[in-house]
Amino acid sequence: MATTIRMTALAAVIGACLGGSVCVNHAEAAGNEQLTSATRTYMIEFADAGALYYSGGVGNLRATAPSAGAKPQKFNANSADAQSYRTWVRERQGEYLASMAAQLGHAIEVTHSYEITHSGVAAKLTAEEASAIAKLPGVKSIKEEVIETLDTFRGPLFIGADTVWNLAVPGGSASRGKGIVIGVLDSGVNSTHPSFADDASCGFGPSDHKLLSAVDCATSSAGVCNGPQAEAVDSGHGVHTASTAGGNVVTNSATPSPNLPAPYTQLSGVAPCASLRTYKVCPGQTCPGAAIQAGIQNAIIDGIDVMNFSISGGTSPWTDNDRGFLDMMNADIVVSASAGNTSATVTNPVGQVNHRGPWVMTVAASTQDVNLGSGLSATGPGTPPANTQNLLANPGSHMGGVAVPFTNLDIRQFTANAIGCSAGTPYPANYFDNAVALISRGTCAFTEKVANAAAAGADHVIIYNNTFGSINMNTDGATIPAYSISQAAGNSMSAFITSNGATPTTSSLAASIAGAVTGDVLANFSFRGPTPAPVADLTKPDITGPGVNILAAGRAADGNYFVISGTSMSSPHLAGSAALVRAVQPTWTPPEVKSALLLTAKISGFQENESTPWNIDDVGSGRVDLSAAPFAGFVMDETFANFLAANPTGGSINVKDLNLPSVRNVGLTAGTPTYQWTRVLRNSTHLPTTWNVTVDQPPGVTVTVNPTSFSFTGAGVPDPDLVFGGDFENYTAPPAPETQTITITATTSAPTTGIAFGQVNFTEDTADAPPAHITVAVRRQ
Repeated sequence: MATTIRMTALAAVIGACLGGSVCVNHAEAAGNEQLTSATRTYMIEFADAGALYYSGGVGNLRATAPSAGAKPQKFNANSADAQSYRTWVRERQGEYLASMAAQLGHAIEVTHSYEITHSGVAAKLTAEEASAIAKLPGVKSIKEEVIETLDTFRGPLFIGADTVWNLAVPGGSASRGKGIVIGVLDSGVNSTHPSFADDASCGFGPSDHKLLSAVDCATSSAGVCNGPQAEAVDSGHGVHTASTAGGNVVTNSATPSPNLPAPYTQLSGVAPCASLRTYKVCPGQTCPGAAIQAGIQNAIIDGIDVMNFSISGGTSPWTDNDRGFLDMMNADIVVSASAGNTSATVTNPVGQVNHRGPWVMTVAASTQDVNLGSGLSATGPGTPPANTQNLLANPGSHMGGVAVPFTNLDIRQFTANAIGCSAGTPYPANYFDNAVALISRGTCAFTEKVANAAAAGADHVIIYNNTFGSINMNTDGATIPAYSISQAAGNSMSAFITSNGATPTTSSLAASIAGAVTGDVLANFSFRGPTPAPVADLTKPDITGPGVNILAAGRAADGNYFVISGTSMSSPHLAGSAALVRAVQPTWTPPEVKSALLLTAKISGFQENESTPWNIDDVGSGRVDLSAAPFAGFVMDETFANFLAANPTGGSINVKDLNLPSVRNVGLTAGTPTYQWTRVLRNSTHLPTTWNVTVDQPPGVTVTVNPTSFSFTGAGVPDPDLVFGGDFENYTAPPAPETQTITITATTSAPTTGIAFGQVNFTEDTADAPPAHITVAVRRQ
């Protein structure tokens, strides 16, 4: 029976300290000192273990950590033992907080408390106060919180989700993610949107809801978020990401309707029958670290299966917020996170990839093969050429993805200042009166171009790219509608205007069109590798998914549906993909789910110019392919302990040697011209399989694999179509699934030209499992 802990007088302090209230030592309050610096939020970690890691030793309180073993297990935060230990943790926190109040002589404002991954609080302190309480007994560490930023109709079909939706899985129901819970750490939800309603076709109803919970993590207590507003008030970003990952199938007959143009009649998330839990950690465009940590605690308590994190960070993953994602993995949760986007301050995406922890699935952004957008067309004079018709135009960020159509307005350009910057030749007064301004991208901010055109009388602005790819156009603060179009579209429209001379060119904008584009093209804004030291021998991003011009749900202020681009949009495609894989393969661990998605990813695609093949540092293993991932013939596992030990600062394991579906060494030299990696593959199909191994050799590198072929019998892996095929009276447990250890050796004889890329290919003899590959990246100085 669980031990009951008696609450002391000091423990009662905790009730006044958590959930955003003020902790006061009343005996000292009258002597409050004048603050000597501005208060900030500090993350205070106490010496006591969180419930996820408590292994015993406190009185007669029983251990609450999941049983040790290679496979992560669901953590039951509400078991009797866990509740008893968590009560003790809160009592201890009360004692620590009372001690701090006595030390400082005035109130301490605590906004969050944590008791799952660790024992701690987030509190408002000055730097001097933080320094003072760091010396108190029981304080393990204290550091200022880090503020992070926020980084469908075609996407699910493009990545093959329909092949899983129609699949028969154990239990006899079609798998569209039913039974899997996706969590979303983001900016809140639009709970009344049809994307989150209880869809009876998925089995949802009065006792089984689609949207299981929505909480605000502006404050928390006892590991549970308890802020005042879980809805998306200031940003529809979280509504968009949640519906992309697991939103319902929504047809044009829904209220409100997505109003999809023909031939499309519906949109959906990747896992439309998954349940959702949303955690609001971003009150606007910024996301406080204290709120993120609170969301992580709450999600572990809720027992979710997959988490999406379309937010920046993770560049120091063993110490920043991403360390919490390792705790989530240890609690049997797959974490998908966005690789990051270029901005006004970071214009070159190379080497900037976020979320560098090997336990996180880090997602780049690439194109799907059909985009929705507004349709810009020249309407005169005469019969405009075909290359000026239905040009896909994407609304700027200030418009929330909502188009403002127009008909037969003059469209003009000012060739003396084609880029529209203040530093160039000024626009003549009233030059764009009652017209559309056509402006080239370049030199100055989008907002500056739009403001200058508006000052010259423009009603609308069209900005065309000056290079390959799409534009991730930030026009926050603009006062008139602004759209972006491609370089080719802009050049065509510009040429037509020029050819008409003094005769006005007219144009119209349709609210919504569907247009074919080249799929599997890397987005020019997508952060990419190579990862810098100290994780230069880790390949990131891991994978890519659709992230350009993605239509999904929004707030009413966004028109209820809107189109935006970013790795924020590709990450929930992978979160939804992980949910579908987990529905089909419920026994796979989070690293095994991630490995299946990487091993079977679509390899071929292009960089922004649509002609140069993308490489491993652009997209990792390739683009997610759900027609293959759930059926992977083998998977790769790794342990929490090994991930933790791979910390490049003081760890005992080299990150190169983690059991990942990639191998990398960018530090070979004349003195060390060769390196060998070991990888362990676990059979994941009940069928006998034989695998043949080949290598796409990196330029200037010789890669060998041993063995070059191997077989699995299928023993230990149940047939998913067989309920029970044995003798109930003489039943014996099946053997463990087979594993195969392989070694991959890279040998160089001279310096390479930069990083050389290749891959190890696995092909099954009878095609009973999809082909697989492990990426290879080698550089010799």
